[in-house]
Amino acid sequence: MRQVNYILNKIAKVLLLLVLSIVFLSSCVKDESPEPSPDPYSFFVAGHTYGNHLADNIHLHPPFKEQLAYIRRDYPDISLGILTGDIVRESNVESWNAVDDDIARLDLPVFFAPGNHDITNRELFESRYGDPLNNFRTYRYFTNQKDLFIVLDSELDEWNISGDQLEFLQTVISTHQQNSRNIFVFVHALIWWDDENIFKNIHTNWWPPYIPDTTNFWTDVAPIFSNISNPVYIFAGDLAANEQATPYMYYKDANITYIAGGMGNLTDGNFLFASVNSSGDIAFDLIALQGDKYRFGKLEDYILP
Repeated sequence: MRQVNYILNKIAKVLLLLVLSIVFLSSCVKDESPEPSPDPYSFFVAGHTYGNHLADNIHLHPPFKEQLAYIRRDYPDISLGILTGDIVRESNVESWNAVDDDIARLDLPVFFAPGNHDITNRELFESRYGDPLNNFRTYRYFTNQKDLFIVLDSELDEWNISGDQLEFLQTVISTHQQNSRNIFVFVHALIWWDDENIFKNIHTNWWPPYIPDTTNFWTDVAPIFSNISNPVYIFAGDLAANEQATPYMYYKDANITYIAGGMGNLTDGNFLFASVNSSGDIAFDLIALQGDKYRFGKLEDYILP
């Protein structure tokens, strides 16, 4: 009997060693199964959402606010939204509470790229919407389905992305570029605009003499994007607030695409949806706030004036 137990113990030990060996070897074998494709998703971008300069609403621009009810219906895969500045007319508690109430009905994360109106009380904006993990700074990044999202503050230094914010941008790109498909950048001002470049005939809401003479975009910011292979999309939100302003724009130059829009005038207010498929390809829907919602046609067909 003792010999039988001895033999059984030996067999048990051999079996245990065999199982452990199989487990070890299987852990050393590289998993050759393909990484699952990211899920398709969409997001919206809306600029100058307080609306008309001469109105007195504290909530979001009424025609845009009406559209909020249809966003989830029309885009069931919607993941997030970005408001590209001038969200409120006056930066006070009452106005921000009203905006928060409007956005809450979406039940979506919505991020703010501050505009000049939003930071007239910068301390209030920072305390409510700054990044709490980084000293409430007003610029940040996040990822969604292998795409990189960067929200910038064009109002920190008169449309310049400089100092700590420029260093932040450089670090984020160098750290995340290789693992990202698309890079989406959001800012209020058309920081690429200059009165001597190809965008000179785009009329911003800050038509002269209010816009700066020049910015550091082409010397310091654009090279960060042009030196990588990822598609980069830069969205701004300082158009279409008055009848003189250009309603929207689109321009693709190599791997960088420049997009801007806004709302507030009585005829051509707009916002857009970007739909990203599982391969990372992007389709845009430019939505008119007056008349037929698709009357502007394809955003990509826009020609610079």
